[in-house]
Amino acid sequence: METRYLIDNNVLNTLRRDHIRTDFFRDYCQVTTDILWEAREHSEQAALALHSRPHTPGLLMRVRDVMDTVEAGDTRLIDLYGNKGAADPGLIASILEAVDEDVNKLLSDSWILVTNDQAVAGKAAEFDVTVITPIELAKLIDDSLL
Repeated sequence: METRYLIDNNVLNTLRRDHIRTDFFRDYCQVTTDILWEAREHSEQAALALHSRPHTPGLLMRVRDVMDTVEAGDTRLIDLYGNKGAADPGLIASILEAVDEDVNKLLSDSWILVTNDQAVAGKAAEFDVTVITPIELAKLIDDSLL
C-alpha cells in the first residue's frame, strides 16, 4: 500500500523542475492525459508523459458521476465557453477510478489530489478525495531527499 498523488496543471507551474525529476515524483506522482495535454509547453513535458494515467471507459463513467453533481449553469468547476477547467472533472474521476481498480486488493493504494484550484478541491471533498496544495507536495518531495 502506497500513497499516490494526482497532479493538477496549476501544480506544475509551482513545482521546481528538479522536483519533477526526483525519484519521489517518478514513483508516486501522476498526471492525467488531459493535464499532460494542458502541460504540452512545460519544460518537463517528456518526464510528465512517463507518469500519465490514460483515458479508459471506467474513467469516462466516473467523469459522468462527477458531472452529475454539477448544477446547470455552475461554471466554478468547468467553464467550456471560457476555456477553463476542462480537465478538472477528470482529475477527480481518475482518482475515483484508481480507487475502483484497487477495491478487491488486500492492500490498496491511497490517492491524493494535488491542486491550487478551490473549485476542484471542493468538488473532490464531495467525493471524499483528499486534497493537498502544491506547497505541501513540494515539502514531501524535499523531505524525501533528506
